[in-house]
Amino acid sequence: MRADRSADPYARIADLYEAEHRDWTDDLDLYRALAARACGPVLELGCGSGRVAIALAEAGYVVHGVDTSEAMLAIARTNLGSRRLPVSFGCGDMRHASGHAEFGLAFCALDGLLHLQTAADLQTTLRASYQALWPGGLLAVDVVNPSPDLLAMRDGVVRHQSTFTGPGDAEITHFVSWDIDPDAQAIDTAHFYDALCDDGAVRRRTTCFRLRYLERDEVKAALQAAGFDSVELYGSAQLDPFEADSDRMIFVATKPKG
Repeated sequence: MRADRSADPYARIADLYEAEHRDWTDDLDLYRALAARACGPVLELGCGSGRVAIALAEAGYVVHGVDTSEAMLAIARTNLGSRRLPVSFGCGDMRHASGHAEFGLAFCALDGLLHLQTAADLQTTLRASYQALWPGGLLAVDVVNPSPDLLAMRDGVVRHQSTFTGPGDAEITHFVSWDIDPDAQAIDTAHFYDALCDDGAVRRRTTCFRLRYLERDEVKAALQAAGFDSVELYGSAQLDPFEADSDRMIFVATKPKG
């Protein structure tokens, strides 16, 4: 299934995404630790509904989140509400996030970087992130590890991702399918959200979009080409050592101090 990139694919399912992810906390300690290590303002690329940005602001860090989805940003602002936290949200493209060295930490969580469609987009984004950091600043990226076993297992399969309580206390079952083009490193994804209603009927919402998966060596080379002089790689948000069959690739890169 080819993704329709003419409109915001999250507009149709933003409230469902929020309901599914609002209580997911596995990576929060990672970003709190990196923010403490960086000792400066934080830039989140692809902040979505504000899950991580608001948690960091609650911990006392100054945070600015950018995202291209107005629907997701509306939820982020609703989640923030009237609380006087040091966090702001803006609509923007991560390829052009900031032109000034004003952040100690920049990060992109939960596969957000896979929305970039080309190697050139990746390089542009990493260079923009480099420019947004002050000397000694950190860039962290969390993406899926596209191991051969994972790609073979997921290609052409409709998989149950989760069941959760959605808007109106409806029970939502989320299914995902991948159609993989290895020559383009592309994953055409389709998401199906089935709501079980009080009258027994099932109502479905769908969205689809294209992702471009990233190979380990490609990301490391792009980080180094952007100017980062130290690149750490981990296999989980708990900073386990990276192995070939790790579920995740967590890159932490440092901008030179000189």
